[in-house]
Amino acid sequence: AENGKMIIEVADEAGIHIPRFCYHKKLSVAANCRMCLVEVENGRKPVPACATPITNGMKVFTKSEQALHSQKVVMEFLLINHPLDCPICDQAGECGLQNYYMSVGKYHSQMERPKVLKPKALDIGGDLVLDTERCILCSRCVRFESEVTKSGALGIFDRGDHAIIGTY
Repeated sequence: AENGKMIIEVADEAGIHIPRFCYHKKLSVAANCRMCLVEVENGRKPVPACATPITNGMKVFTKSEQALHSQKVVMEFLLINHPLDCPICDQAGECGLQNYYMSVGKYHSQMERPKVLKPKALDIGGDLVLDTERCILCSRCVRFESEVTKSGALGIFDRGDHAIIGTY
């Protein structure tokens, strides 16, 4: 592989799928969802494949026990405040989050506190409605607004459990 290319790009070219939510090849790298964590030989901890460049002699493991465990833990974190009502969800089976949940393995959440409820439908323009209840803050929409349309109308507001995407 070409030195300097990101692990996720090289994997895609080789037909190796690495789970991802925030990565898009035409947007800047955010590495905030952490779903693409992989193991690198002699590495101290898993690294995000979307933000880690390939180096000469690097060995990357996408299906190792450590990589799969990291993805499962990230999935649990992303679903802490996400409703798990897949049978009645308006995505009707076309949800990447649901697909990864099913492939990573169903689990019982360790979270004992109630979920933080966020607004269900925010009108953010003539043709857009934002469902912050289902948003995992991947930031793709924010980066698209900033980098492609150059409107910069969206942003992430607040922090932690109360962070939401909205308009300025």
